[in-house]
Amino acid sequence: MSKSVLYYGKYLFMFSLILSLVIITASSGCFEGDESVKVSLEKTEILENSAVREKPVRIGVFAMASPKMTMEYYQDFLDHLSEDTGLDFELVQRDNPAELNYLLETKYLDAVFLREDDYLAGHDDFGMGIIAVPVIHGDIHYFSYIITRSDDDVDSLEDLRNKRFAFNSYRFNRGEVVPEYMRKMINESPDSFFSSYIYSNSQDNFIDMIMQGTLDGAEVDCTMWEYVVEDSADYSSNLKIIYSSPPQLAPAIAVHPDIDRELRGKIETSLFRMHDSLEGRDVLENMHFNMFVEIDHSAYIAHAGEL
Repeated sequence: MSKSVLYYGKYLFMFSLILSLVIITASSGCFEGDESVKVSLEKTEILENSAVREKPVRIGVFAMASPKMTMEYYQDFLDHLSEDTGLDFELVQRDNPAELNYLLETKYLDAVFLREDDYLAGHDDFGMGIIAVPVIHGDIHYFSYIITRSDDDVDSLEDLRNKRFAFNSYRFNRGEVVPEYMRKMINESPDSFFSSYIYSNSQDNFIDMIMQGTLDGAEVDCTMWEYVVEDSADYSSNLKIIYSSPPQLAPAIAVHPDIDRELRGKIETSLFRMHDSLEGRDVLENMHFNMFVEIDHSAYIAHAGEL
C-alpha cells in the first residue's frame, strides 16, 4: 500500500513538472502561432537619431574679446539661428584656434567660425569645408588695425618704438611672435622695439587700456573696432587707427565633411536668408555684417597664393 502511494506521488510530481515547463516555454515565445508576439528593432535607430537631433548645435569661435564681450557679440546671432531652424544653438569659446580645429575634427563641435589659415589647415588635415562667409561692408575681406589714442603723437608703426603695445594672441598661438604684416616695419624682436608688450585675445580690454593710458597701442580686428569703438562716441573721439593690415578673407563658418546633411542644410538656409528679414538684418547690422554668402575652396587657395 505504501509503495502504491509513493508511485502515485512521483507520477503527480513528474506531471506537474512537465506541465510547468510547457507553460513557461510557451509564454517565452518559442512556439510561434497566430498570436505570438513579434519584436522589431526598427524603432531603435529612430530613437537614436532623435536623441542626436535633440543635442544643441555647438558653434566654436576664437574668443576675440573677453568671454563676456564675445558672448554678447554672438548672442543675437545664436538666438536667430535657434528661432529660424527650431534647433538649440550653443557657443563654445576657445583661446587657441588649433583647439577649435581639433574639436571640429572629433565632432564635439558642429561648426566653427575661423580664419583662413585655420580653415586651410583643417581642410588639409581632415577635409574641413566652408559653408558661408560674411560680407563686411560689401567685401568678403577684413583687416587688422593698429590703434592709439588720438592725442598721442603716434602716427606710424615706427612711432611705437619704446612704447607699450598689445598683440592679438591669435597669431602668437599660431607661432608668430610679430604679425607678418608688421615685419616690414618692425624688422627686429619685440623685446628690442617695444618698452613692453603683451599677448591677449581680450581686444575690448586693449581698447580700455589705451583709453586709460596703460597701453600706447594695440592690434585690434576691424569688426571689434566697429563693434566697440565706432558704436561709442566716447571711444571714437579719443582713438585713432594708424595702420591697417593687408586684406584677409573674412572669418567663415566651416563644418566637418561628415556633418549630417539635414543639419548642414538648415544652417545654410538660415544663414543665406538672414538678410531677407527685418530681424535677421538687425542681427547682421549688430555684427557689422551685410549678409552671408557661399564661397568656394579655390578662393582660399588663390588668396593664399597672393600672400
